[in-house]
Amino acid sequence: MSRYSAFAGKVLELLATGALLGFTKNKQQRLELIRDADYIWNTIDQKELQSLIRKFKILKYIQIDNKRIILTEKGRVRNLWYIFKQLKLPSNKRWDKKWRMVLFDIPEQRKKARDALRKKLKDIGFLEFQKSIFIYPYFCRDEINFIINFFNISDYVYYIEAPISPDDDLRKKFKLI
Repeated sequence: MSRYSAFAGKVLELLATGALLGFTKNKQQRLELIRDADYIWNTIDQKELQSLIRKFKILKYIQIDNKRIILTEKGRVRNLWYIFKQLKLPSNKRWDKKWRMVLFDIPEQRKKARDALRKKLKDIGFLEFQKSIFIYPYFCRDEINFIINFFNISDYVYYIEAPISPDDDLRKKFKLI
């Protein structure tokens, strides 16, 4: 990802944080969002920001209303795309001896989504066990739910946590031995 697109993603994240504040009832989550927004704000070059704001307005990612910047639907979609591109899976120091499996049976008319799901699972570190079964050793339900919702394929995908026996080959591939 280029420096410019990373910067654009950071600004979209900042704008999306403002939108999330309005929907968050939990005080702790609001404080975390404000802290995150503060951090992002303090790392942004203000001249670059003004230039990017003009570009976002032209691209219709934002609307400026009474000196307020509002993220449009198109901007929210673009923000989700940045989050999707940067998605990484956790790799804990300690393994709980459960395997996370993503199983799917996506119909032929959704072939592009199926192929994109396969590619994304491989990119983020899943091992292809079979053509429609992927395995990972650490908890990642939130990330998988995000991917499933991103592709709008929740009716066809399952996330399972379970021990597998024997799993010596899997442990070797994930360097858990």
